[in-house]
Amino acid sequence: MIRTEPTIACYLKLFLTDELPRVRESSLHTVHAYRDALCALLRYLQAKHKIAPDEVTVTALSAENILGFLNDLQESRKNSTRTRNLRLAAIRAFAKYLLKKDPTLASDLSGMMAVPSKRITRRMLNFLTNEEMNAVLDAPDAETWSGKRDRALFAAMYNTAARVSEIVGVHVSDVTLTTGGTVKLFGKGRKERALPLWKPTVETLRKWIEANRLTPDQPLFANARGKPMTRSGVKNRLAGAVRKARETCPSLKTKRVSPHTLRHTTAMHLLQSGSDITVVAMWLGHESIETTHIYVTANMEQKEKALRKIQPPKGGNFRFRPEGKLLDFLKSL
Repeated sequence: MIRTEPTIACYLKLFLTDELPRVRESSLHTVHAYRDALCALLRYLQAKHKIAPDEVTVTALSAENILGFLNDLQESRKNSTRTRNLRLAAIRAFAKYLLKKDPTLASDLSGMMAVPSKRITRRMLNFLTNEEMNAVLDAPDAETWSGKRDRALFAAMYNTAARVSEIVGVHVSDVTLTTGGTVKLFGKGRKERALPLWKPTVETLRKWIEANRLTPDQPLFANARGKPMTRSGVKNRLAGAVRKARETCPSLKTKRVSPHTLRHTTAMHLLQSGSDITVVAMWLGHESIETTHIYVTANMEQKEKALRKIQPPKGGNFRFRPEGKLLDFLKSL
């Protein structure tokens, strides 16, 4: 009897509409990220191997094809190594789902499951000094509606170290502006955290809400159409503020500033002020303190303080110890 190889179309629909949202209770953001990765793979198979999306079988998910897809992401689309690894993680998650639904596919998927993630070279963290951060906060025009919004937006981002997806999702009802103001953020995996607000941030947000007569159900930071700001919108507004800030703070000319830079800046300033790393991890919404450790290793100011506490070694004679027979043997190999 000839085995008819099933297509993955039905499985793929169930994976995105049932397995992720219902069984795993994944957030809508996660579902969309997996969907985008799998759609990109289907488009690649259609363009490079002439396989229509509805006709893709498990055989098409070979190690060779997956590696070709991942390499194409970096070579043709100029995606980063991190994006490549995220796409691979989504494909692996779908492959594991296929194995759960049909264990007989193990041999077909074994090669693809063995495709390794690519090692990421970690760069030095980019963050702003206090002077640079203040220049960015003061850059938006305080006489215009958009300028006032941007001042409130950047102040909230710096105060909370919020991700862009978190800050654009904040509604007025998520903010408390009484004594000891707070804001609720909804992070990755729908994890909620509440953070305290500094007095200047509370005052800025209060003026913004009152001036626009915002109701609890409205987004705290909206665009000109009254809709929540988008990631690209925040990125563009920050870029404009940085360009203006460079006029008064020349050191910004050598730095590339993105919304995530403000998150890094808050973390570094908290560490430099003496905050414990566990507090910084809580502030950033990190599940593991190991994730936050990158800020400790990047904190040159703390390294310099530690160095100043150590007496430099004094020069002079030291006792010579012969290497011994073992090293002589090793050197002869």
